[in-house]
Amino acid sequence: MSLKLALIGCGGMGLRHTLGYIELRKYFDSFDLVAVCDINESPANHIADEVENATGKRPRVFTDVSKMFDEAKPDAVDIVTDTRMHHSFAIQAFEAGASVITEKPMGLTLKACRMMKESAERNGKKLSIGEQYRRDPMNRLTKALIDAGAIGQPYFGVKFALGGGSGLMHDTGWRALKSRAGSIILEQGVHESDLLLYFLGPVESVFAQTALFTKTRERQPVNATLAKFYQHRVEQDFADQKTVEIDQEDTAFGVIRFESGAIGQFTLTNASHGHSVGVSTVHGSKGTVLLPPSRSGQGPKVMLEGRSDPLSGEELLALVPEWELDEITSTLWDGETRMASYDYPFELTDRKLVAVELQELAVAIETGAKLEVDADVGMQGLALPYGVLESGISGLPVLIKDVIDGTVETYQDEINIEVGI
Repeated sequence: MSLKLALIGCGGMGLRHTLGYIELRKYFDSFDLVAVCDINESPANHIADEVENATGKRPRVFTDVSKMFDEAKPDAVDIVTDTRMHHSFAIQAFEAGASVITEKPMGLTLKACRMMKESAERNGKKLSIGEQYRRDPMNRLTKALIDAGAIGQPYFGVKFALGGGSGLMHDTGWRALKSRAGSIILEQGVHESDLLLYFLGPVESVFAQTALFTKTRERQPVNATLAKFYQHRVEQDFADQKTVEIDQEDTAFGVIRFESGAIGQFTLTNASHGHSVGVSTVHGSKGTVLLPPSRSGQGPKVMLEGRSDPLSGEELLALVPEWELDEITSTLWDGETRMASYDYPFELTDRKLVAVELQELAVAIETGAKLEVDADVGMQGLALPYGVLESGISGLPVLIKDVIDGTVETYQDEINIEVGI
């Protein structure tokens, strides 16, 4: 019997999660999407139409979350609203007897995250965080290679993401506001911080410099790859403005120390005008791995000392003879268990990664299995970019454990007051 699932938030990410649900239904009968909810009825109806056209069954449309819980009585909810609302809807779900998967970042602040974790535990429900990048088969292979010693002992990791320019991220108004998004460093960086933690383990400390360089942002169309997901949304804020003033840091240069002793460079900005720079590497005692672009199907490139060309796909797989994809991912990748690359368009890969997350949650609800990206992992992923921001305003190194437990939260204090927690 399928578990009853409800979707809260019917914008761009709401559509992407809906397509993930539709993809899931091709392989697993674990969830039945019974309800969709958004404060605006038109995008909710758009999502319901998509589900009905694909599955023959139309979920009920709600514009009030409390009414949805009372009438639909879901077993689980998928939260894809702006970050400010994650904790409120998650806690309401737990108290209504539902488990939760929420898009990243887990919550708007670490205090919000701690509230979510406490509520999930008190009510005996599951809480999963939607970190899709690590679930990409190519990142699974990369993790296996690093763990197997393909590049020797990891020394340091580098993440440079310098881009952006004058535009607003995804042309989304709420991302301009510190009280709704925290910072571009969170929205852009939490994926990357989760991957660094996935590959290199927990972070001990961070020291950073941060700034807001491009305060005035132009409303620009979403890029062609993502535009199809966002055309139906109704935006409450800044819809008629040609420019938007952001009130949060758009640039962070951070140096991190992992508990293993490895060092990392964590540098993000969406204020780089005219030229973009992207570097994602892990360097070890025997070589370097160039991390694969997530959701591209491209495999990692391993460069070994004394060799001028990267290892071939066959050579990579030979280094990890025991490695296989987990059963859920393998099923969604049409039965493939080992691969050094794959050839799917972005939209299909995006669907499949959401489907992996949904199926993992279904299994955890049914069997009690531990989730891979649970509250603790989600908080660690958020604590790194927040550690960067906290260090940026204090001018001092910050311990990540202090960010997680709330000892250090000066940057977040203003946000917590604004949202009333």
